[in-house]
Amino acid sequence: MNKNKIGFITRLYEFLQKQLGMSESIVIQEGIVRQSITFFNRYFVTLSCCSLTIGMCLEWTWHIDDDVKTEYNWYATKNMLKSILYAGAIISAGPAALIASMQAKLREVLIIGIILTLCGSIVLMTCSASAMLTLITGRILHGMGAGIVCVVVPNYAAEITEPKYRDVLIGLHHIHLLSGMILSHIADEYCMYSYVNIGTVVMAILNLIALCSIEDPPYFQLIFYENLRMSESDCQCIDVSSNSCHDILRKRDINKKMYLFSIFKKEQYFYPLLINIILISVQQFCGNITLMYKVQCTYGVLPLSKLISTMAAILVLQLISSIFCLLSLRILGKKYILIISGLGMATTLSLVNGTYYMKSIDAIWLPNLIVIYIIFYSIGFGPMPWILMPQICPKKSKLWTSGVSVSLYAFLNLIINQPFIDIIRYMIYMLSGVDIFLLIFTIVSTIGTIFAFLYMPKIKDLNNYVTLLFKISNTFNANEMKTTFSENLRTSTSCYPNNRFLKTICY
Repeated sequence: MNKNKIGFITRLYEFLQKQLGMSESIVIQEGIVRQSITFFNRYFVTLSCCSLTIGMCLEWTWHIDDDVKTEYNWYATKNMLKSILYAGAIISAGPAALIASMQAKLREVLIIGIILTLCGSIVLMTCSASAMLTLITGRILHGMGAGIVCVVVPNYAAEITEPKYRDVLIGLHHIHLLSGMILSHIADEYCMYSYVNIGTVVMAILNLIALCSIEDPPYFQLIFYENLRMSESDCQCIDVSSNSCHDILRKRDINKKMYLFSIFKKEQYFYPLLINIILISVQQFCGNITLMYKVQCTYGVLPLSKLISTMAAILVLQLISSIFCLLSLRILGKKYILIISGLGMATTLSLVNGTYYMKSIDAIWLPNLIVIYIIFYSIGFGPMPWILMPQICPKKSKLWTSGVSVSLYAFLNLIINQPFIDIIRYMIYMLSGVDIFLLIFTIVSTIGTIFAFLYMPKIKDLNNYVTLLFKISNTFNANEMKTTFSENLRTSTSCYPNNRFLKTICY
């Protein structure tokens, strides 16, 4: 074999080792990969159902009027109760996400999140008309379950999925969240809100049965047992009767944890965290569909609103556009999709600002511009932060970084949507000038576009290198690869574009 080809294969082998955190002695066999692919199809259905269940619970972020329908007309406390319910559910999601990000056993943590969701739905089903504390408790449990699932599902999908299908399967988390919200709105519109809670209980029970009965995929088990073998090798020469073995393992695990201030000292930790924070911020400030919904109700309706509610129609538009985003990822790449999305949002919002002052034509153009805005938002900055969150961070810090991102998502959702959850407060902001908020959204969309163009790394082709190694890893002997390992060590990343970011995600 040509020496250059052997060197290229060796560099690919080293890249996969660093990416997966495995030792140099392990070679992933093609048979294991094929076995994993067949397992992914049925295993990821379980993860997707977890996101679907949480999507049904996240319905309170859009519509919470039915929660405050009591047998007493508490007009003075109704708006305050709305705020308490909304704030309690959102605030509880942040700490739960941070706690979940500190755990290593993802499937067990996911089971705990589904149990909390199940308990919250049961509490809501059994609460009486005057039990405000019970109602708030149910919403807080829902928020905790949502925070855990939003951290675990994207990272677990990225951990167990073959690189070729990783972007699409991670993006399905966002798709199923939207699907769950749509089901909640449709059930609430044509039936009763209690049916939503019953459906959530049934889905949560099915999720628990599936998570407890299905084992981890072989690919994920391979990584786990390799870590276990390393732990056993550390204790071979240690007296079992003493506690020294336990102390060594505990210290080793502590050393692997990410400390808070270390992210500000190393660029490989700080750079991906900064990208995640900016993407989540742009997503929230540009994706305030609540404000768009209120403006649209003032000036016009969507064509789909003749069949379903306005909010459900907006969610359907987001769902269709997000599916298009997933289908175009391999063609355009993540960076260019973000740029297209940002440019479309900034242009559309600029036109919305202009038509807002033209009272003669705003009723005609404003609803159509809002539809276009939602489409551009949903093909890029809507699902893309969830797709990039578990992929651009180092293995040692990606869970912690994901917890920070989800907590920021919940906090910004509370700050931005809180002024618009009741119509009276919203009309006060309208009288002060809704053009101010539209102008802020336009500026943030422009900033997001510039950031994606200048600082967003190109990671479209990285999966191609890893996929190629999956195909050729069984063709050559591991000893043949290791023969030229040391001589190619210095140039191990020279063949990859954007070396700085590649080193960031590998270590």
